[in-house]
Amino acid sequence: MRNQFMFVLFAMLFSIESFSQNANSIFFTYSLSNPEPVYNRSVDGGAGYKAVASNSFGLRYFVKSNKIITLETGIDYSSFHFKLDYVGIPDIAIPDITQSIKVISVPVYAHLTFLRYLFVNGGLLFDLEIDKKVSDIDKQTGIGLGLGIGLKYKYRKVNVFLNPFFQRHGVVGLGKQDSGTRQSIINPGGRIGIGYSF
Repeated sequence: MRNQFMFVLFAMLFSIESFSQNANSIFFTYSLSNPEPVYNRSVDGGAGYKAVASNSFGLRYFVKSNKIITLETGIDYSSFHFKLDYVGIPDIAIPDITQSIKVISVPVYAHLTFLRYLFVNGGLLFDLEIDKKVSDIDKQTGIGLGLGIGLKYKYRKVNVFLNPFFQRHGVVGLGKQDSGTRQSIINPGGRIGIGYSF
């Protein structure tokens, strides 16, 4: 656990240190998404899951490098929830089984602006799963991918953005793998941010 924490801390410090010469703005963000664990290849007899609305809170740090490209990093705390999907038995009530995982992510994204108000962002996610409870979903600590598109608006030093996104956590896993083939979490959703330029 200590080594995994140091890995995420190093990734965050590296991304901030590398791009912190021309600091531009910082954002507080909130995301709503529908995450779902999937297998990285076809599996016979693997458990199925139904997505349950989940949320994330975070900080995003934007570093302007020129008029089009911005480097984007920060830290997100996500709490993902799923319901086990099973074949029902007629006339027998089976209670819902919900599982949850908590993930801290450090994005290292390229952020491209065009037509002044539109942007595309994407890159790597360095993930650390914390507070592991009873769950048959593989640990998501590792490296993932993210991609998004959005709208932003700036009034003086105040900035806001809307950012629909798609993420896949734990593509390259560093945690324990319990299943025969690795599970990773796909996470489509939307993010809103409000920030300040300095």
